Amino acid sequence: MREINNNGGDVDAFVKEHEHRNVYFYNDGCIKKILASEKNIMLTTDLVNAALGLIGSDRITNPKLVNPFVPGELGYHDINPDIGFINDRGKNVPRDRISIEVQHNMETFYRDRLVLYVARLTSNMVKSGDTYQLENLNVVSFQFFNAFPESANYRHTVQLKNQEQQVYFDKQTVTLIEVEKFLKKAKDFAGDTSRLAQWLRAIDALNRESDFSEFANDPVFKVLQNEVKLSSFSSRYLMTVDMSDFDRAVAKYEEKTEIAKKMRDMGADMSFIVKATGLSEEQIREL
Repeated sequence: MREINNNGGDVDAFVKEHEHRNVYFYNDGCIKKILASEKNIMLTTDLVNAALGLIGSDRITNPKLVNPFVPGELGYHDINPDIGFINDRGKNVPRDRISIEVQHNMETFYRDRLVLYVARLTSNMVKSGDTYQLENLNVVSFQFFNAFPESANYRHTVQLKNQEQQVYFDKQTVTLIEVEKFLKKAKDFAGDTSRLAQWLRAIDALNRESDFSEFANDPVFKVLQNEVKLSSFSSRYLMTVDMSDFDRAVAKYEEKTEIAKKMRDMGADMSFIVKATGLSEEQIREL
């Protein structure tokens, strides 16, 4: 699209020609248009309940977007979380405040920034002069790096606790989802039938434009499959969306594949190539 636009071509015609293709779900602009949309609130609610592991009466059932996507707006990148909404649980019960973000790179100050998000969201709950009665805050971060490399888990909940691991404040939780770990170690998580695992697999299938038949009968994933189509996005929006995260992800993958091919051609052991590049054995054999 960039090349066509720079050469004075018809970008709209290009989008029309490739309307059946999928966008990259985890891009800031794409995920916001998909999940921060009133018409797709069912998708967002299902994903959040899956990410937080909420079941039964604990589930989010009455969500309201606080920063909804506005049709016609430009795609842009700022320092605020990508998606935010609140959930009302009834009179005299603290509301839920949920924030969703995607992080592709482990920057030097990422942890500081995440804590700053939590602090900002918390401070905005109380106006000057009000009593200090806070709402339930859940910050959900989909990450493409390992926050806890030594852990076998890909989902982590972070709370204020004492030295005996007793929760000091249960109204504030950060949920870290290590997407890359889940995908790289797919065999280790093959038996994981949780809703979150289903979501991560479905999104990955759409990003890779691979066989989606195992998810086709799920009403939520059926909607998701339609929403990631290029036809759901205007060329104007896509041309202004910040694609830096996607560009870096593509460059990183291409670099790994080139290294893997060289190592393979030199006769390196497959297990060594997998460990050195982080690619799966299947990905390497397909090169």
